[in-house]
Amino acid sequence: MINGLHHIALVVEDIDAAKRYYCGTSGMRCLPDAITAMMTPPDSAVWGGKGGATCGHDLLAGPNAFVELLSPQRVASQPEPCANPIHRPGIRHFCVQNHDCAMLEQAVTRHGGSLIAPPLDLGTGNQYAYARDPEGNIMEIEGLPYAPVAEKTWLGHVAIVTRDMDAAIAFYKQLFASDLRSRGRFGPGPQFDKMGGLVDARIEGAWLSVGNMLLELWQFHTPAYPAGEIPRTLLDPGYSHICLETSDLDADAQRLVALGGALTSQIAENEHVRSVFARDPEGNAIELLELRLSNGPHSIAALEKPDICARIDGGRCA
Repeated sequence: MINGLHHIALVVEDIDAAKRYYCGTSGMRCLPDAITAMMTPPDSAVWGGKGGATCGHDLLAGPNAFVELLSPQRVASQPEPCANPIHRPGIRHFCVQNHDCAMLEQAVTRHGGSLIAPPLDLGTGNQYAYARDPEGNIMEIEGLPYAPVAEKTWLGHVAIVTRDMDAAIAFYKQLFASDLRSRGRFGPGPQFDKMGGLVDARIEGAWLSVGNMLLELWQFHTPAYPAGEIPRTLLDPGYSHICLETSDLDADAQRLVALGGALTSQIAENEHVRSVFARDPEGNAIELLELRLSNGPHSIAALEKPDICARIDGGRCA
């Protein structure tokens, strides 16, 4: 069974700068090396991949989920990361939320990031903005006025841009054994265009619960998706994969394949974890992670507030 979304993995050039940015803007903390090392099976498809290249590795903990930073050794001819548009298919961003969107905006600019547009109200009463970190990776900031003022910043969702909304919903609903929270169409309109830096954006969105977070799916009907897509590897700059914590790795791996996904590695393990890498039907990378100790220091259960998304949403609906 899938317990939740354990972490979002991001490949960066400067891991120290990335740690400063994400800890500074999101209030996450960097876990000690001893805990991070627990997450590293010796023959993992990530560490030691690409011809045995070394890879820097840090795990940041938020109140309800983790962010994994990877920084592989690169050859001089490898191109620098580029600022991808928000409607490029694939794992596109994760969202941090707080009562105070202005505070999030100030933290982004103070730590070397930038905003595509200032925070906007899209008709929900919330404030939204897309931020870019110093390497151009997208992080959404969202202000929820109904959230308790005293709550520290938390992770709200991870977003995947899909070419086929119906197929993506069907796959992830069954993988998570989760109901569809909501689905709708948005745009065209100047606010949606401004927020994403697009023209004539017509979008379909859907949200599913993953326990400690939400999975957000987007399909852009206009503008057209960027041309020239190249299959990503796990160590290409930008978002690498999402990791799902499971209580039964073997059963969930078999279920993922039966739903149309594919395994891309053998099961790797050490005394702390078992893991396997896979891809969903559109090629997005997924890691399935089983912890030997379900409430160990690198588990979702050990985090400060793993239920915060449900509690904040419950407070809005009360």
